[in-house]
Amino acid sequence: MIEDFSDDLNTPTEADLDACYGSKFFSATDLGDRKIRTKIARVRMEELRQQDGKARKKFVLGFTTIDKEVVLNVTNKTTIVDALGKTPADWIGAEVGLLTEPTIMAGKPTRGLRLRVLNKPGDTSSAPKPAPKPAPQAGAKDETPWPDQPGDPGPDFVEAAE
Repeated sequence: MIEDFSDDLNTPTEADLDACYGSKFFSATDLGDRKIRTKIARVRMEELRQQDGKARKKFVLGFTTIDKEVVLNVTNKTTIVDALGKTPADWIGAEVGLLTEPTIMAGKPTRGLRLRVLNKPGDTSSAPKPAPKPAPQAGAKDETPWPDQPGDPGPDFVEAAE
């Protein structure tokens, strides 16, 4: 009788689960522990339903290397506006880093998706180049390199595998 229930051919996959219950928007869950370097390809507005059931317009960002779009929350909006200004058309082409960090949502600890602006549009340098070190003098101690800023995506980004 148990043989009637062990049909592995009809067992859904992880991809099936994501297709049925996943979001059309990119989230911290999609990113996991990775860091992705990408460019903003488009900015648009969409009316989205909030947790309380009310609809609200939100900005949505599309990227060059990620299939899903990101809904811009207040934290990430502030980061982008501080770095690129309040004109959304000026954001297109900016290189950004996507990463996750611990946060609180609805009173519960979770991971939040965060954006870091790495380069403004049209800036071809991938990162500031460190000044060359002068040759060490006899008897001088080697300087300890300056540590990366906490939360800075830095050079250890992994390109999106899409």
